[in-house]
Amino acid sequence: MGFLDKAKAAATDLAAKADTALASSGISVPGVAAGGGEADKYFHDLGVLTYLQATGRQAAAADHDRVMAALQQLEARGAIKSLALHTATPPPPGAAQAWGQGGYPPPPGAPMPPPQPGVTTTPPPQAPEVRPAAPPPPSWMSGGGA
Repeated sequence: MGFLDKAKAAATDLAAKADTALASSGISVPGVAAGGGEADKYFHDLGVLTYLQATGRQAAAADHDRVMAALQQLEARGAIKSLALHTATPPPPGAAQAWGQGGYPPPPGAPMPPPQPGVTTTPPPQAPEVRPAAPPPPSWMSGGGA
C-alpha cells in the first residue's frame, strides 16, 4: 500500500468518526441534517402505513402509534427542519400573487390579470375621467387691454 492509499484510508476513517460524533452530539452542520436520516425512515414508514389504510389493506394501529410518537419526539427535538411536500405540484405561474409580479398592482392602463379560478374579487373602482378645463381667453380678446 502506497503513501497516498494510507492517507486516503486515514482521511476516510477520520471523516466517519467525525460524522458519528456530530450525529451523536446533535450539532447541525450545513449539508448534514441532524437526525434527518432517522426522520426520513419514520416518514417513509408513515407513508407506507397511510397508503395501506387508504387502499383498504390492514395496517397495525400499534405501528402507526409508534411511528407517530417517534416523529413527534423528533419534531420536539428540532430534528425535523421542514414539513414541506417534496412532490407537490407547483402553482401555475401568477397564481401565488393576486396582482402582478411581486404582488404589486399592474401599471395604469395595463390590462388586469385574469382572476384565479374559484376566487371572486371585485375590481377596484375606476377613477373618473378628468378633463382639463379650457384655458381662459387671452387678455387682448376680452377688451381689457391697453
